[in-house]
Amino acid sequence: MFVILSGVSGSGKNTVISHLLNDGDNRFLIKSATTRARRVDVENDAQIYDFLSDDEFQQRDKNGEFFETNNYRGFWYATQNKELQKIINNPENLYFKDIDVLGTQKLVKHLKDKAKVLTIFLDVPDDVLYNRLIKRGETDERAKFRIERGGMEREYKKHYDLIVENIDLEKTLQIIRERLKKEGY
Repeated sequence: MFVILSGVSGSGKNTVISHLLNDGDNRFLIKSATTRARRVDVENDAQIYDFLSDDEFQQRDKNGEFFETNNYRGFWYATQNKELQKIINNPENLYFKDIDVLGTQKLVKHLKDKAKVLTIFLDVPDDVLYNRLIKRGETDERAKFRIERGGMEREYKKHYDLIVENIDLEKTLQIIRERLKKEGY
């Protein structure tokens, strides 16, 4: 099964994924490709992304290696076809990916008859979100921009299988683990 986590920036998507990956065997992260630099504050950044130069990214895109691409704040991100093939070929495994709301819609449509997909939207109240973003090193301006973008992202919540307000990490994990158990994982 493929578990897609989306949500507003700073909602804890990668933190939740890292905990869920440690819950058992046959759980894997689907890596994205990106042109952004590694984050020094994210311990497992290289496990989440394949970091590419702009030229490498464009060449791989030209070669048809990406299912979808997205430019966010001047950096390219992509879902890699080779990663999607793993999901299709190994339905007994549990795969996780953090992806934006627009990419999620494309992936769900593409995988409809090829793989089981569970979509989860993580949300956080704006005041909590602002504090998380500032703690993470964002400037006031960037934090406010991300909160503003969160309004657009929240418009897609209705398309998700599960919506969780991630204020308390343990509660969030409990809700998601219960859903995964219900799905047979």
